[in-house]
Amino acid sequence: MQGQLWATVDRIESGEDGQELVVLVFDEGPECVMPRSLLPWLRRGMVVRVTFERDEAAERVRRADVEQLQAELFGREEE
Repeated sequence: MQGQLWATVDRIESGEDGQELVVLVFDEGPECVMPRSLLPWLRRGMVVRVTFERDEAAERVRRADVEQLQAELFGREEE
């Protein structure tokens, strides 16, 4: 399962903590703000393609982690 979106780097700004942030504006309208440290090569006006891909293996690991935490917090339910 995969999907793609295109976005333009609208601006680079400073967050409240002084961290540099990149503001991406997607063709569909929404904005996404992320730390510039993740993609330091981005410059204002660049167009990027963002690809989303499901990672089922990571999903299973995270679900197991959540189930473990719930069991620790609330105890295991009797079946």
